[in-house]
Amino acid sequence: MHQSNDKWLYQAVERLKQDDIKDFDILFYKFESKIFNFSFKLTHSKEESEEVVQEVFLKVWEKRSSLRPEGNFESYIFTIAKNIAYNKARDHVYELAYKEYAMKLGNTDTYDVEKQLDLKELELLIQASCQKLPPVRRKVFMMSRFGGLTNDEIAETLNTSTSNIKNHIYKALIFLKEHLRTHNLVRCVLLFIAACL
Repeated sequence: MHQSNDKWLYQAVERLKQDDIKDFDILFYKFESKIFNFSFKLTHSKEESEEVVQEVFLKVWEKRSSLRPEGNFESYIFTIAKNIAYNKARDHVYELAYKEYAMKLGNTDTYDVEKQLDLKELELLIQASCQKLPPVRRKVFMMSRFGGLTNDEIAETLNTSTSNIKNHIYKALIFLKEHLRTHNLVRCVLLFIAACL
């Protein structure tokens, strides 16, 4: 039996599964400001926070048939928001790292034209470097930097201490800093530290 104050949410999600656009609007207006405020704490950008809200509810609509009315809808959409916000932060890291790289090579004139392709190549380079880490350290680093999980969340998932997770990340960053030095991408690792610690 659902509590009375949760009954409307249960019913709204249930009807949304049946393609009810009216209940989609109800859920949007109910949670829009909460998602925006949560996203703003992560992005510190009004524009990006608005984008997060739009992307969250776009995904809700796209995945409406698989929603579980008895589940925690609020937790579900906040998890989506967090992942989107972290992805945006990660993309900023790659963009800033590449811009630094392009400036060193004197290629700033072609930066805007080639940015998207080269950023993808840069991401692949970083991920390839991660593959050289010991398995556990690689898993911790990927969960942190690419999965958007906090140190506490990773520690709980892997059944270990937060200090152990911090140690793995610190050692991974040292390795990547040295490994990427030959690619003139040390700045990228420093940006990872600033963005994610």
